[in-house]
Amino acid sequence: MTPKRLKKSWLNREIQFSTFANGPLSYFWKQREETKFLGIDNIPIRYVQFLNSQHEKVIVISPGRSESYVKYLEVAYDFYHLNFDVVVIDHRGQGRSGRVLSDPQKKAY
Repeated sequence: MTPKRLKKSWLNREIQFSTFANGPLSYFWKQREETKFLGIDNIPIRYVQFLNSQHEKVIVISPGRSESYVKYLEVAYDFYHLNFDVVVIDHRGQGRSGRVLSDPQKKAY
């Protein structure tokens, strides 16, 4: 999809969001690469990436507190179709990344 067509599709997306989410967006999510690296104290830091060898730019999205990369699918879709590689990374202790504390609900101060 060209950037011009993508921008035009934004105008109609909300009206037909269910069709978009169950079609192009769902297909896009299936193309993801979910991976991780080990951070300090061997805590796994998880991220998802959407890559295309023809892209020359990359954008990194870092979700906020208590959010995960799974909430940024539509944003990733849009940037990818604007010719960016997209990486969305979960902070340590957030989303799908590992935690230092054994209790996932407890806050460390």
